[in-house]
This record gives sequence, C-alpha cells and structure tokens, in this order.
Amino acid sequence: MRCGLELHVQVNSSKLFCRCPCQDDTLDKPDYVIKRKLHAVKGETGKVDIAAKKEGEKNKVIKYNCYYENTCLVDIDEEPPREIDELALKTGLEIAVILNMKPVDELQIMRKLIIDGSSVSGFQRTGLLATNGWIETSQGRVRIATLCIEEDSAKRIDDNTFSLERLGIPLIEIATEPDIKDPLHAREVAEKIGMICKFTGKIVRGIGSIRQDVNVSTPKGSRVEIKGVQDLSMMPKFIENEILRQENIIKIREELLKNRVKLGEYKEVSQVFAKTNCSFLKNQSIYGFKLSNASGVLGTRIQKEKTFGKELAEHLKAELSINGLLHRDELPNYGVTAAEVQSVINSLECKEKDNFILISTNAQKISLAGEIISNYLSAVCKELPKEVRAPNHSDGTSSYMRPLPSGQRMYPETDIPVIRVKQEMISDVISKLSKTPEQTYEWLKSTGLNDELCSQLLKSDKLALYELITDKTNADNTTVASALMMNPAEKISEDYLVLIFKLLEEEKICKEALPIMFEKIIKKENINSLIKEYKQLSGKELKLKISAIIDNNKELLNQENSFGIIMKKALEELRGKADAGLISSLVKQRLGIHD
Repeated sequence: MRCGLELHVQVNSSKLFCRCPCQDDTLDKPDYVIKRKLHAVKGETGKVDIAAKKEGEKNKVIKYNCYYENTCLVDIDEEPPREIDELALKTGLEIAVILNMKPVDELQIMRKLIIDGSSVSGFQRTGLLATNGWIETSQGRVRIATLCIEEDSAKRIDDNTFSLERLGIPLIEIATEPDIKDPLHAREVAEKIGMICKFTGKIVRGIGSIRQDVNVSTPKGSRVEIKGVQDLSMMPKFIENEILRQENIIKIREELLKNRVKLGEYKEVSQVFAKTNCSFLKNQSIYGFKLSNASGVLGTRIQKEKTFGKELAEHLKAELSINGLLHRDELPNYGVTAAEVQSVINSLECKEKDNFILISTNAQKISLAGEIISNYLSAVCKELPKEVRAPNHSDGTSSYMRPLPSGQRMYPETDIPVIRVKQEMISDVISKLSKTPEQTYEWLKSTGLNDELCSQLLKSDKLALYELITDKTNADNTTVASALMMNPAEKISEDYLVLIFKLLEEEKICKEALPIMFEKIIKKENINSLIKEYKQLSGKELKLKISAIIDNNKELLNQENSFGIIMKKALEELRGKADAGLISSLVKQRLGIHD
C-alpha cells in the first residue's frame, strides 16, 4: 500500500481575494441568481486536463445563488481579484514553520482549471507557499510535501446549482508524501496535522472545518483520491476498503483477459418489458448489451456488498447522468421475472457463459453509454483508472466521481502580482509562534490534569476556553476541564463562563450546579436569577433542609432501603445547591447510619 493525505483547513479571516466575510452556512432565498456555461481550456503545458475535458462534455448551464451579505463582483468573476488576505498568508506561513517546512521565496498564484461548476470563473486560485517539511509519528517521520494557500469552492445545492457564500474562503492545503504505513497510521497523521493547525488559533473550528482527502494505491493498482473524508474514525475503513476494491478489480482483470470478454453492440429490448413489474424498467426505453464470456463478473463483490456492476453504474451516472443499470448476474430480481430474463437472452443471442447489461436511457445517450462501459473495461485490462472517489460514510465504501486531474489544468494567474515572501515576514511569524501540541500537552499536565483530560482537551475545540478560565479564575482545574468536556460550554459567552467559575472558586455555587446552569443559560434563562436559585447552601442551611425532608417522609423510614429513598428525594430537592457527597453524608448522619 502507498498512502498520503491532503488536508484542507479553513482560515478564520475574510475571503482570500476580496474582503467579503466568510460564511459556510447556506442562507435563505438568494438575493440574485446568475448563470454560466463553463468550458475547458488548455493549461500551461498546452494540453487540456482529462477531468476538465470530461466535465466540459456535459455542456451544463450552471446557476449560482448570490447574496449581498457575502458575495461581491470578485466572486461572480466580474471584477479582478484584490490583494491576498494578510492573515491567511501569515497563518499559512505559521503552519509551515511548525511543520518544519521551507517557505518559497516568491508566491505565484496559479489558476487550477475546475469546470464542474464549483467556481464561477472556471478555475480555483491556488499558490505553493512551502515545501519539504516533516512531522514525527509513532511509526517514524512522515514527510510533508507541500503547503498551498487557496480559495474554497462554491457549495453544491444540486447537480446544476451552487451557492456562493463559501466561494473564496481561504484554505490551507497540506499534502504529505506517501509515507503512511497502514490505515491506522493515516488517522494518526491526520489528527496530528489537524491539531497543529488548530493550535495556531487562526483557523475555523468545528465539524467540517478540516477536510481530508486520502490518496491510496496498491502495487498493481493506481492512485485513487478519496475526497472529503470528514470522520477521522472512518479513515482506516475507507483505506482498507479501497485496498480491497483495487485487489478485487485486479482479479477481475485476470478474468476479463483470460476469457477475452467483449462488449457487443446495443440493441433495444423495450418490448420485453412492456408489461414488467420492475419500476426501473417500466414504460422506459430499454437497451441491452451482450458481454461475452463474462458470466459472474458483474456480480463479483469488490467492496462489502458493492459489485463490479455497481462500479460500472457509477461511471454512467457520473458521466451521463444515467441512474443505474441491471445485469444478468443479479436477475431475476427487482420485479424482473425469469421469463423476461430469458427473453433478453434470446434477443441478445447470449450463450450460457455470456452476461448482459440493461440500461434505461434515450437513443441519444446509449452510444455514449456503450463507449463509457467499453473504455472502462479496456482501462481495467491495462491499468486501473486513476480516479477521484466520494466517501460513503455509512459503510466505509466509496463511489466514482471523476478522473483524477493532472498538472495540465494549471496556469499562472495574470491578475495577481507575484508576492515576495520576505525574510522579515517569516521572522515575524516565528517570533509569534503558538505552542506546539506537545508543548501544550506538557502545560496541561502541569496544571494538574490527568492524561485522559489532557488528551480530550487537545483533540477538542474547548482548549481555548480552558486556557481563558484557568487564567481568569482560581477554580479547581480538573473541575473546569471536566465541566467543559461534559457540557456544551462553547455555546455560552466567555464572560458568563468566567463569572460562573469565579463563583465556583468563591464557593458561592457548587460543581453540581454547573451542568444545570449551562443548560438553562443556553435556553436563554436569566443568569442573575440562576445565580440566586443555585446559590450554594451553607452547612447549617443544608442540615435544616435534610432534617425537614426526613421529617416530612417519616412513613418511609421503615421501608427496605430507606436511605436510598430519602437520598433520592434529597437530591431532587437540593439538586445543584450542594455537593452530592455532603448530602449523602448528612443523610446518613441524620438516619444514624454508620459506614
């Protein structure tokens, strides 16, 4: 296995080449809509990139939803880009230095041709900022190949519609060399690089703010990019399943070559399904292809329940918007009867070892569908296609998206001058470097936290809150860390959090009150009223309340487990107003129970 990662982190600044605010939440009804038709052009090498060529052949008209709040003339490609955002540039340099990388002398912004609709201009602006870095891991050093600064794409709404609030948001792209040893190592590397980026304090935090692309190949396979792995816990599974997919397709290649499998000409077989119960085929134009000497091939599993036939279907969907196909290996099924299968066999003149493919489409697309199937089978017989694949987070498999792009889609951006990366700028960044994760872990340990809480805080988005509260109050550090990790404290204003933990420090509230107060503050209840309601009871007040609870429930004292019953009533009445251990001790004392 060869495996490398590309991580994209979002900088918390304005957009990269205009000063519009960054916003990644789709707004309501757009203020206006524009339309564009994008075309593939030659890159710097004078050739057209294969991925761009495939997209251009779809001849789509793309709609873009625009908003006065965060979309300007730069976003809709009606005005030249402005100067690069300084915070984004310095953040990229800071991450590069922490990753032991060498910054470039000059930052040349390039146009990366993308005509799937995700950029109005038909290209994404990107620039190489640093090279040749490394991080240490449990399995040795992993080299960092490149760090680029680039603008994010538009957000897809449907196949032909995009929303522009995300277009232009600054991203830092970090690519490793293929030094990753195994699937679990990939997760470790992603976590470590992500943590380093978070520690700058200058990137957006939260779900989806770091996106991982996984590049995987096997010795006899080809490089595949699994794009947009959001859940790190699933990353090892995606890698394992991609290795399995490539290995199984290589076995299928041997069958295809051995049996000299060949795709025949298409033939319309709509009449066979004139009265079918199959909803996929009913009242449709149906075409069939004979696949000679291929019995069982399309039904071969390549990833979990996913078959080779499903892989073909994904290519048809991605390139021609044809929603699926059926083949002999899976029939009769889906309402298709044995008699209908036999009729197709007769119509296509299939022999026992032949397979067939059924496609529901129109006469204009069927020839292209045949070319796609034939070309894919031919490619498999030579070398597995280099692909970009979409992750299926439900089961760890992936689906075909498009061919893997090449360097032929890049050419220089003529509207942005070359940016000199001066030594003074690098020195300034170095002088203001944030702590590394290792240094922060040691600092957390020095504040009295155990290993588990240190690890939890490092991987969370609550570290800054912990630093703030421990700086502003003298509340018990373990209590602070535990309360932050166990509650949605990030939804509460920093001023309120400092106030609450200051009250805890002064013993005006107890730690049992924290989750209750957090919950009620989030629900917009008045904080001053909550402070009064959950004021910690003095020892005398607590004894009087416990005595009253026992006196009011004397009939329960003769029951089995009377302590448990009284304790439950005490906790219900005194919840959040006193330490649970102290309540338990006083109840036992009042009942004459000795440990």
